[in-house]
Amino acid sequence: MPALSAPSAPLRLDFESGDLSFWNAEGAAFLNQPIRGHKFTTSQVRPGLITVGGDYWDGPHPVGHKGDYWISTENHLTGTLTSDEFLLEQDTPWFNFLMSGNEDMRVHSVSLLIKATRTNARKFAGAYPRVRLADVGDFYQIFQATGHGNEIMRRVSFNASQFVGEYGRIRVTDNATSGHINVDDFQFSDAPPQTLPLEASAVAVDANAPVWGFADLHSPPMAHLAYGGVIFWGQPDGPIDTALPWCTPAHGAGGTGIGGQNGNVLMTLFEQAGYGSGLGHLVGGYPQFDGWPKFTTTVHQQMYIDWIRRAFDGGLRLLVAHAVNNELLASQYNGNVPYDDVSAVETQIAAMKTLIANHSDWMQIAYSSSEARSIIQQNKLAIVLGVEVDSIGNWKDPSTLTPSAITTYLNHLYNDLGVRHLFPIHLTNNVFGGAAIYNDLFNVDNFYLHNDYFQVQDGSTLGFQFRLEVDPGPAIAITRVTMGYNPPDAEYQQFSQGHMNTVGLNSLGSFFIRSMMHLGMLIEIDHMSYKAAEDTLTLAEQYNYPVVSGHSSFQELTWKWQNETQSIHKCSGEQNKTPEQVQRIRNLGGIIAPIANQMDIRSVGDPLPTLAGKVPNDAAGSSKAWAQAYLYAIEKMGGRGVGIGTDTNGLAKFNGPRFGLNASYYIDGAGVDAGRDPLRAGQVAAQGNGVMYDQPILDVRHYRFEGILEGNVYDATDRDIWQGVGLYYAGLNPWTNSSIPDINGTVANFAKGLFATDAAQLELPTIFNGNTPWEQRAAFLVKTGQTPGTSDPQTVYDLYPKVLAIWNKWLAMQGNNTPLTRSYAGQRDFDINLDGVAHYGMFQDLKNVGLTATDLAPLFSSAEDYIQTWALCESRSLTL
Repeated sequence: MPALSAPSAPLRLDFESGDLSFWNAEGAAFLNQPIRGHKFTTSQVRPGLITVGGDYWDGPHPVGHKGDYWISTENHLTGTLTSDEFLLEQDTPWFNFLMSGNEDMRVHSVSLLIKATRTNARKFAGAYPRVRLADVGDFYQIFQATGHGNEIMRRVSFNASQFVGEYGRIRVTDNATSGHINVDDFQFSDAPPQTLPLEASAVAVDANAPVWGFADLHSPPMAHLAYGGVIFWGQPDGPIDTALPWCTPAHGAGGTGIGGQNGNVLMTLFEQAGYGSGLGHLVGGYPQFDGWPKFTTTVHQQMYIDWIRRAFDGGLRLLVAHAVNNELLASQYNGNVPYDDVSAVETQIAAMKTLIANHSDWMQIAYSSSEARSIIQQNKLAIVLGVEVDSIGNWKDPSTLTPSAITTYLNHLYNDLGVRHLFPIHLTNNVFGGAAIYNDLFNVDNFYLHNDYFQVQDGSTLGFQFRLEVDPGPAIAITRVTMGYNPPDAEYQQFSQGHMNTVGLNSLGSFFIRSMMHLGMLIEIDHMSYKAAEDTLTLAEQYNYPVVSGHSSFQELTWKWQNETQSIHKCSGEQNKTPEQVQRIRNLGGIIAPIANQMDIRSVGDPLPTLAGKVPNDAAGSSKAWAQAYLYAIEKMGGRGVGIGTDTNGLAKFNGPRFGLNASYYIDGAGVDAGRDPLRAGQVAAQGNGVMYDQPILDVRHYRFEGILEGNVYDATDRDIWQGVGLYYAGLNPWTNSSIPDINGTVANFAKGLFATDAAQLELPTIFNGNTPWEQRAAFLVKTGQTPGTSDPQTVYDLYPKVLAIWNKWLAMQGNNTPLTRSYAGQRDFDINLDGVAHYGMFQDLKNVGLTATDLAPLFSSAEDYIQTWALCESRSLTL
């Protein structure tokens, strides 16, 4: 075959044609080559990478090939692949390619061959091995490389300048029936290729090689320093006994605010005992942790460093760490001054840098997209600094704000503090534009900051149904008295179908957005009013600049007012992205991240019938609800650009459990919903395939079996059965241990029945022991697989189905996953089945709810997608 003609551009022999053009294959190894897409899983590519157990993370893993097509032989096949002949050019002397696989030069190799001629014999004969290729003649093997015992493709390079003017071929060899070889992107370049070290090894990968891992686009680890540093309790770093002690100093006795050194009685509005019942909350931090963290936690630390590390060990590779604040909360909860937004940002950014420095062995700040890629390639967590406050720059009066002041402060955020990700608008209207209307508390905040109220117009034509003052909550009534809050109710009532903010993005806002673009910053459009978001998207389209929606929810997954829900909070508001907005974000190359706690939303199959039933939508507010939003986002975004926005520490509750006394919590957890509440019992009954852990449950104190289902799906006896079965699984036997804490006699009786090895062991009825023998017998019958007999009293018949149902739920919690390593803190262990996502390191109930490895592949590519979006921002900034 004639040699390839001298190219007008550097020679590149890749496989993007999808075939073996310009290559000749011999043997079976290359018959079905090239392959397309991913071939290997995470456990194959990076064995030992994930240390928390489980298998939710074990899906497709990138190995670093270029484009879609590459070569990867099979372990049992042999053969050779030889390129057509080409001329080595003077301007492109650097031969380089991607390679991985078995490390054995004898049987798996890539060779650069120079055609043997009479002219070059004097230079090369004896210096290089001579090989014969059938039908094409003899060649000198001037370079040879093999794999490095790993699937990650390293960039191999060789300076072939002394061979310029010669004709050559590339030969790929797989000559063993064990092991394989991976290759791609053969090329000649004018300079050595740019590479990055892979972790601590000598392996060099492409500078733009894709990274693996998921991205959390929205969490504020330093929230304890926000809001005046009082209301939010617990530090993210330091010894656990001093970082996470009891919260009494801030939250008072029983979490009521009474007797606290710093807080006040308004604390009762934030967290309640029993996951939503009663006033106040249990205050136990270290070592008991019976009060917090819980999935309902809003003002307690959920991002302690051990829990961030657990998230990292479970696949987190990029975290956008926001500095947050709310001056209203600081003022109402005796916050320490100064508590303005500028001061809060400075304090939190400095503290975040200190935390990262303390743990620099596994985390690092990324100030550019290339740094983020390099950090992750070194198997560290890339931290991107962000800001989410109401009054950027402490600006509240647009009439006194100048473009120069905007530029100066933005440059300070970017150059001095290192902020790269920013919300132009947060909970209230500000000097740049309008905020999304979906919570009455934000109107109170607007009143506090600006002595003004949201102005609304009809949003129903755009699908918005949320309305102010329909279900404002008890805090609003208090502010009417304590703050003189008096919104224009009559005006709001004029628009009875749905409210949207009249305010969009103003001229200062447009300047601010363009200034962010000029710096290459990531622009958040969440929290913007519909008009402001539309204005920002239009501006972004004008400059072809990506935007981010970092803790998203979606209009098409909301419920319809009255027809489907009686909770106005489950209806569409301006915070929900419309399908048109998602499409515009996708077109720009942006990224979205469904917020972890999606509350009670409709099935993804409603707007997207092809996805109906993929993950049953039968556990409101659990990971099943998040799966609906995630699948929706993946479909709408075309399979890329979808991460997660956990909003941990963001005054937002986390995902609820699928089992226990708080299953399907959010059917009512977003406000009373008489229409949907009756569905709860069916949802509770439907749950199966929980998360299996490597160790049995440890902590079975009473607090763990409190919940809103008591008096609804379950009664007090059921609650005692749940705890009694918990004692059995924890190995706490009341027959032999009389000092088990925090149990009552009924709980002990059910546990005794489960532990009993013979019916004769059970207590006999007396006139003094009431239902004791029957509680024991009902549990014994269930454990031993028997049913009540004719001699059993009615009480046993009544108790038996209760015990059986709950016993089966405990069995269903032992899912089919590879066991997950259990998380511990002090005297407490954590279990997503019963506790939901109580802290940052627990979001792992993914495959168990029905998502497949293929479904989850985009999530574990989201760190890469964020980096690509960021790189687009940086490149676009150069053109502004």
